[in-house]
Amino acid sequence: MTGPAPTRATRFGTSIGSTRSLMGGCCIDSRRLFVGLLVVSLLTLRCFWGEPVAACPFCSALAPTISDDLESASASVLTTCESVREDKDGFYVYQMRVAQVIKGRPELGKSVIEVVSIEQLPSSELFWHIGYGEDSIEWVVPKPMSLEATAYLHGLLGLPDPGPERLGYFLRYLRHADDVVATDAYNEFADATLEEVAALSDQLDRAWVIRQLRSATVPVHRRRLCWTFLSQCGQQRDADLFDELLGKRADDPAFDPGLDAAIGCFMSLAGETALDRIEHDFLGNPDASYVDTYAAVSAIRVHGTELDVFPRPRLAAALRRVLERPAIADLVIPDLARWEDWSVVHRVSELFAKATEETHFVRSSVVMYLKTCPLPEAATSLEELRKLAPETVRDAEASMRFYGGVASVPVPLPADEASSKPKAERKWTR
Repeated sequence: MTGPAPTRATRFGTSIGSTRSLMGGCCIDSRRLFVGLLVVSLLTLRCFWGEPVAACPFCSALAPTISDDLESASASVLTTCESVREDKDGFYVYQMRVAQVIKGRPELGKSVIEVVSIEQLPSSELFWHIGYGEDSIEWVVPKPMSLEATAYLHGLLGLPDPGPERLGYFLRYLRHADDVVATDAYNEFADATLEEVAALSDQLDRAWVIRQLRSATVPVHRRRLCWTFLSQCGQQRDADLFDELLGKRADDPAFDPGLDAAIGCFMSLAGETALDRIEHDFLGNPDASYVDTYAAVSAIRVHGTELDVFPRPRLAAALRRVLERPAIADLVIPDLARWEDWSVVHRVSELFAKATEETHFVRSSVVMYLKTCPLPEAATSLEELRKLAPETVRDAEASMRFYGGVASVPVPLPADEASSKPKAERKWTR
């Protein structure tokens, strides 16, 4: 997992990323809006048999891509800074001369743009602007851009529609020296599906991927992507990297291996041996931390919904181990229902009946499981629980009116990242 450990309050939702301000390029931490947005997201989740599949489940875009910005903007230009002054209100007023027109009217090439910013712009030879409007263009505060990045910008204009061919353009730019370019290329991969990434498997540089995984300076969101790459281009012996990086975390608690993606890759490379290990170490182990168990559940969920490495009944059997730990059993009950594993009616009913103040939150998940289960014993158990805690059952039933089934717990995103682009449902076969 990336960022701080997920808490009970964030368990059932994705992390909310930051939104970018148009003034000064500053960021507003929108995680404070989490509670309100979570309510909306839970009410709009698709039911469990819908198998919703979004972008790469182990990656999350840090911001809209440059392609997104170019598509929505009416104009885009490269400029050089001619002058800057500070006005009476403390804002910085920049006069920027257009050097190249990337998108928009050709006559923009002869113009000077005035841009107002709350903060001083960093020193740079070139700046990239996007603007909105036709007659009077409103320019967003620019980003510094290197000379080497201009070819990348021009290349974005002729790309094909989303798919492996388009994604291949960004692969080489993941190594670009300009961080603006490298980050944008990452964002394109974060928005891609696993199927699209898999189609590039023969173009992936295994040695480079392994170096990135081992590097302590690589941001964890990129390490996550590299685990996804390694699951496609790696060899069985590369599964040893899992233990190597866990050892690195043990020596340096600040090192984040991107555990959910690491477990997903480990399972892809080592198969049943890896799943047995994850079951023992992270799912059924009462001493495993919540963070590690959460990561393991997330990885198994991805395998069960998007990959064909393991039979789903085998993955469900692994998740059932979490029911031995009442304090976190609610993590997996929605998945068992969505995967139609009806073998635990008695166990989940027992969790409801024996719930304590610490574990009472499991009760809603149990009601949803029993309401969805087609077996007669589920209906019988539900009526028994209704006598035990009628208000709890009634409240859980009321919440189900907003959607037609049991929603799966979303795959967790990095704590400071979010991606909002839905993708079509797809399967990835190795």
